[in-house]
Amino acid sequence: MTNAARIIDGNALAANLREQIASRAAVLKQRGRMVQLDAVLVESGDNGARVYAENQAKTCEKVGIAYRLHRMPAGSSFEEIAAMVTSLSENQACHAIMVHVPLPDGIDPYRVQRLIHVDKDVEGVNPANIGNIVYGRSSLAPCTALAVVKMVESVHGPTNHIFGEPTAGPLLRGKVAVVIGASDVVGKPIAVMLMRHDATVISCNKWTPEMPAYARSADVLVAAAGVPGLITQEMVKHGATVIDVGVNRVVTAEGKSKTVGDVAFEQVSKVAGHISPVPGGVGPVTVAMLLLNVVESAERKQ
Repeated sequence: MTNAARIIDGNALAANLREQIASRAAVLKQRGRMVQLDAVLVESGDNGARVYAENQAKTCEKVGIAYRLHRMPAGSSFEEIAAMVTSLSENQACHAIMVHVPLPDGIDPYRVQRLIHVDKDVEGVNPANIGNIVYGRSSLAPCTALAVVKMVESVHGPTNHIFGEPTAGPLLRGKVAVVIGASDVVGKPIAVMLMRHDATVISCNKWTPEMPAYARSADVLVAAAGVPGLITQEMVKHGATVIDVGVNRVVTAEGKSKTVGDVAFEQVSKVAGHISPVPGGVGPVTVAMLLLNVVESAERKQ
């Protein structure tokens, strides 16, 4: 039995979120509060990080968020990077901080990210913010995890909460959610956030035996393993919601490079009820959730 899955349009969701962000930023400006994102970029020869920073500046401008990029030279030491992040964390005029990755070889991003003040950590990567997800306290969560939940909400919602006690029926009560991939800032936070929606969550990693069987049990299947085409048609329950977090560069038979996800899209879209594409799915929503966190951090400071 086949069907044409409905596409979860990340670009459309992101556009809607940007409208909300721009409106909230405008209100803060009317009250005399500047909304600004301070980003740290250590030159590393990674052209992708530089391009991302440039695009981020343009997106911020469109929604009324000031963007200040702190460039550091290649070869900066941990102590120098730590001093920059600590200075921003202690600066009362600064309310939103992020650190572009990759960092120079030999510098552990975790050691740098933990220096960001929890109330200014708009990427949600400070260990304290990740920990607060477990306790259900209102905090800044990792942006990709927030994006996944937002996309699930677009199918199974709306819901009135992400953290804390719900004011309406939980989003996924009685549903099985399977998360393929258990990284610290993507897979694990996604699993916990889905638990807070009362889903029965199964977290899989590359050592999970019989992973296809677990995947087939899912009403909501999240692929976040970083393996191109890992999820095939035979691994998906008919009518399931499939969220593809993977971003992988592959070379086609024609020798061209293209971006694909962890899901074999053409196959899986024949059996899934809803599916997110790559590109145009989780990616743009993740960027929007970062900017939403920036606005929320400004609102909290006010």
